[in-house]
Amino acid sequence: MDVDSPIFDVGPIVQKFYQLLARYETFPAAKNFFGVQINHIPAAINDDHVKELGFGRTDSRGIHAVKPQFESMIGSGDTPMLIATGVDLNTEKTTVTSQSEPYKNGLLPTGPYTTGHEYGDQDLDIQFLETNISFIDGIIRPWIQLYSTYGNMQLNLDEPKLSTNIDVIFTSRQLPEYLQKDTSHPVMRKIYKYYNCIPHEITSANVNEYTGDFETGSISTKWRFSRYDVITPTA
Repeated sequence: MDVDSPIFDVGPIVQKFYQLLARYETFPAAKNFFGVQINHIPAAINDDHVKELGFGRTDSRGIHAVKPQFESMIGSGDTPMLIATGVDLNTEKTTVTSQSEPYKNGLLPTGPYTTGHEYGDQDLDIQFLETNISFIDGIIRPWIQLYSTYGNMQLNLDEPKLSTNIDVIFTSRQLPEYLQKDTSHPVMRKIYKYYNCIPHEITSANVNEYTGDFETGSISTKWRFSRYDVITPTA
């Protein structure tokens, strides 16, 4: 027997979907509207400390000259770090196993069971745009070198503190663009707050063969942290 499907006049299905969402507080948000705020660059990241460890290069530009060029992008103000072009946030999971043993005595098995909880406290990835004054080589590289020697324990008061805090702020438009005329006021939808962060790896410099064309690009860095929070603002 043939069964005829009912015919609905749904119109543009995607547009109707977004119109339906507009009736509620939730709405589609772009994953790539974000800003990175590094709270501060530790004072211990300086030429004297690096040269004491044998890492310093006497003919280099010098950390003291590079640091001021990025001070306007560092801090807890309203301006994000404009050269931070990409982020890859940490994962989180609870390991779960099911009960597979047969129960012949009539008791019902319980489960599933949680066997562990973990989050990657060393896989925060931030990509920085390479500029004529390199943030990677002027700040991040000596930072990693100092971390390799001092760590982050600070067993003695004279050991340098190398950690900072990082916020990754995600914003969105109040409504999909075609449903409103004024799209100039983004809203803050969530903030990832990472505490006691230290870079530990420059993943790749991505240097390609020169072909005569001008190419820009970003370099990826990995950071470790002690803990993190995810904040969803109420207003």
